[in-house]
Amino acid sequence: MNDRRTVASAHHRIDGLEKEVVAIKTEVKIQLKELFIRVKRLENIFITGCGAIVMLLISILVKM
Repeated sequence: MNDRRTVASAHHRIDGLEKEVVAIKTEVKIQLKELFIRVKRLENIFITGCGAIVMLLISILVKM
């Protein structure tokens, strides 16, 4: 078994992993921000729809 793993090579691999972790964290942060924006947009659509339904029901009650 010809394994050349040393402390120096371990530090080199760890440094590479740290860069990958930072890249993944950045990507996840961006995706969560986009998801939050989409949820807020859906929330606004639902609130507007509910408001329209309430106004429609009120106008029907007033006309009776």
